[in-house]
Amino acid sequence: MKPKSFLLPAICGCWFSTFSAQAQCHSHAPVFTAHHAFRSSKDSCAVQKPFQPSRFGAYIGVLGLRDRRGTPFAGLDLEGSYYLTPRWGSGLRATLTGQMPAGALPVAHYGESVRPSLQMFSATWSNSLLLLDQPRWRVAVLGGAGVGWLNLRDRNQQVPSQSSTYRSCGCTESKLLETAASPLTEVGLSATYKLKGKNAPWLTMRGQYRQWYGTVPFGTPNQFSHYLLSVGVSLPDAPRRSR
Repeated sequence: MKPKSFLLPAICGCWFSTFSAQAQCHSHAPVFTAHHAFRSSKDSCAVQKPFQPSRFGAYIGVLGLRDRRGTPFAGLDLEGSYYLTPRWGSGLRATLTGQMPAGALPVAHYGESVRPSLQMFSATWSNSLLLLDQPRWRVAVLGGAGVGWLNLRDRNQQVPSQSSTYRSCGCTESKLLETAASPLTEVGLSATYKLKGKNAPWLTMRGQYRQWYGTVPFGTPNQFSHYLLSVGVSLPDAPRRSR
């Protein structure tokens, strides 16, 4: 027999063997009988890969602080981060407070304000390094640097609100007298506890010292360097063995 006569049978044989192998991989299709009603069937050819959680993290909390002249502040603490290594996370943090009555100081320290109130903002590059990494507990050292803003207002002077939300209602707000910006640094510790449940959040507490640099045209020197305490939740947060 000539060699060309073997060509067609050979092609048919290869095609049939490939089809048979694919059929064997998917031959374990689920059979919906009374015995298998609540059982699932897996594809024998499927590759089962472990779940890889994200390295991205987020934190939201409430903060409280008091400056060196006794002015209390309360506000929000927000952060987004990324774990560069299993223990080192880096990201951006923002804090903001409400308008709070200034501490007892002579009026001259607050310019033209008769009833001064203060508002504080900050934006920092924040870093965390895990010191203790357990399935339910974590302790980390924190550090960051950025810039802070202070608003000085006079509650005795009311002006029409600049917010588009309240402008139509004729609402008023305390007059903004001065704004000051200053570089700052932050250092501290955080403790985190994971609640029960696979997808439960981590309860987080942060204690830090924030140092303001530069001069502020109101208040007293170094008045706005302070300790702060923040409490909130962290989501998501990948388990250490999965990173």
